Amino acid sequence: MSELRYLEYFVAVYRHRSFRIAAEQLGISQSSLTKGVQKLEASMGLQLFNRTTRRVEPTDVARKLLPRTEDVLAAKIALDDEARLLAGGKSGAIRVGAIALAAETVIASSLAQLSRSHPDLEIEVVVGSPDVYRDLAVGECDVVVGDEANFLASSHAAVLKMTPLCEEELVFIHRAGHPVASGAVDRALTDYPLAIPSRYFSENRLFEADFPLPISPNNPRYRLNSLSACLSLAASSNTITLAPKSLMAGASRSVPSQGLQIALDTLTQDRDLRVRLVMVTAAKNAPTPAIKAFHQACIA
Repeated sequence: MSELRYLEYFVAVYRHRSFRIAAEQLGISQSSLTKGVQKLEASMGLQLFNRTTRRVEPTDVARKLLPRTEDVLAAKIALDDEARLLAGGKSGAIRVGAIALAAETVIASSLAQLSRSHPDLEIEVVVGSPDVYRDLAVGECDVVVGDEANFLASSHAAVLKMTPLCEEELVFIHRAGHPVASGAVDRALTDYPLAIPSRYFSENRLFEADFPLPISPNNPRYRLNSLSACLSLAASSNTITLAPKSLMAGASRSVPSQGLQIALDTLTQDRDLRVRLVMVTAAKNAPTPAIKAFHQACIA
């Protein structure tokens, strides 16, 4: 383990540009730190720092080695955490940032799975942040479930790692007995009001062009923050709404009781209302036992 300790010394000196400050931060003597760095340099046959009486500057070699060294240390921390949790029979805790669509579909089902497989795993799900990828990049959450298109366009994508999860399709929903149900679908989206779950669309700008603002009083476009509000409006009027297909299929005992049904595919033939959901983690950190358990539940 001495080699790993010397790697910690290297990172500390690199960050602080000072053997004295690094030694204080590590809680060791400056002489022990100096000897440790010297042993590391000797074992690699490389010079990591240029030392003067006033400054400590990393060499070009040190700059190249730093990212990999941090990866090794992060993996060691994750291994220690996993061993400690396994020894105690616990899975740990996790804070999940999520877009609304993910929270109502894949995350909701994964929580049910985790309640059985990891009942001791503490999970907090945060929905509605203006930028879930920024939150992850700065450490405000441990993992994010979001939209692939928006992740790839994020300014924080370079420091994050994406793992594909699943694809969600949005389908049009209307009440039983709606005129559309009898086959009058040619002008369904122009003759009847449309209620849009606005959080889905604010989180995926690719949808915005498909659903313009109201063009006449006869077919208003309602933007509602709540999916359940959209479904309630559709159940009690001729309003057509959108919902995840998997949610409608999985809620067969509750949604049909509201008198709702999936509209004919004709309404979606000219639109690609699919969202690729992904799990995103910090690229420099090895996944913790809690993140591993969450990922397995999401893809189960």
